[in-house]
Amino acid sequence: KSGKRVALFGDLNGRAYAVDATNGALLWKLKADDHPTATITGAPVLRAGVLYVPVSSLEEASADPAYECCTFRGSVLAVAAETGEVLWKSYTILEPAKEVGVTRAGVKRFAPSGSPIWNSPTIDAKRRLLYVGTGEAYTSPAADTSDSVLAFALDTGTLVWSLQLLAKDAWNMSCFIGSSVNCPEENGPDLDIGAPPILVSLANGKDVLVVGQKSGVVHALDPQAKGAVLWQRKIGHGGYAGGVHWGMAVAGETVFAPN
Repeated sequence: KSGKRVALFGDLNGRAYAVDATNGALLWKLKADDHPTATITGAPVLRAGVLYVPVSSLEEASADPAYECCTFRGSVLAVAAETGEVLWKSYTILEPAKEVGVTRAGVKRFAPSGSPIWNSPTIDAKRRLLYVGTGEAYTSPAADTSDSVLAFALDTGTLVWSLQLLAKDAWNMSCFIGSSVNCPEENGPDLDIGAPPILVSLANGKDVLVVGQKSGVVHALDPQAKGAVLWQRKIGHGGYAGGVHWGMAVAGETVFAPN
């Protein structure tokens, strides 16, 4: 509304910014989440004056046996682009983590946790929805929104539907390096949805939501039927550092998926 050219972005410390693009002057900034390990890895998305900010976490690197693992839960915020006012904030796990026991080192253990949003949100203006893909759980029992596609109402942040593409995927870096004290009993396989979902409009008038996963599987979901699976195609072996890890692309009705 002000006529300014503005750069909008997030950083590793979990802060979102608006900066005057002509002179670098800070217009506003906000902390997207109070958790000390919160970070922003997916680019925020702008529509109609509202910035949608995904929040992920570095808490998955919980290899220290003295660390009380884990309490982070992913989230997405709707922020007024002009003022930085938070219009709504929704978590990928509805309830906050609570103490569920102790590790063999005698350190408190918390759950549910995890389900970070590594990727950029996807806007579905027709259905007034915002889609995100989530990562693995950090502790057991794994939340039923880990490794999932979540659909939030654009206007209110209400969770409209969710589809879990892999259940019981609880993992953190303690399973991989150093002490295994904080490793959940499932020990992975850490198959996040790392790439942003892509909404594809077909020539026949139907829409398809295409989702890539670190399992090496590309999923096609029906956004009109709460994410019902239309097809799935395995393109590679997959793994914690493999599969469709980052992004995909679409040209017409063809999906290009890196492995």
